[in-house]
Amino acid sequence: MTDSSDDSGFTLLESLIACAVLATALLSIGYLSTNAFARLAESRSRTVATLVAMAKLEELRADSAPAAGTDVVDGLGEPIQRDSTRRFDRRWSVVPISPDVQILTVVVTPLPAASGREVRLRSGWTRRR
Repeated sequence: MTDSSDDSGFTLLESLIACAVLATALLSIGYLSTNAFARLAESRSRTVATLVAMAKLEELRADSAPAAGTDVVDGLGEPIQRDSTRRFDRRWSVVPISPDVQILTVVVTPLPAASGREVRLRSGWTRRR
């Protein structure tokens, strides 16, 4: 005869604990992946903003007499068109140190401002003779 009192299954409490651990793990994975996608979008926006700032900085350095200014451009550094998905507010300043030397500063802010932090680049400029 076999003894039927030896049940080798899971209890209800063990099943509930396993479900709670699984739910916690799945929620954590969901949070991490959502956070990773947000960081990726911010990183992409800052990379494009840096490229737009570098392009303007090189343009100013190539100019014979750079002057301060501002504009709003797309991700390629071109003026905004109707179908532009990315917009960047670009400001630049020129601070004279001496008659032949100036400090150039370019600040690019992604628009809307919530899509990323601003990028600030500085460089020197010397008059060519």
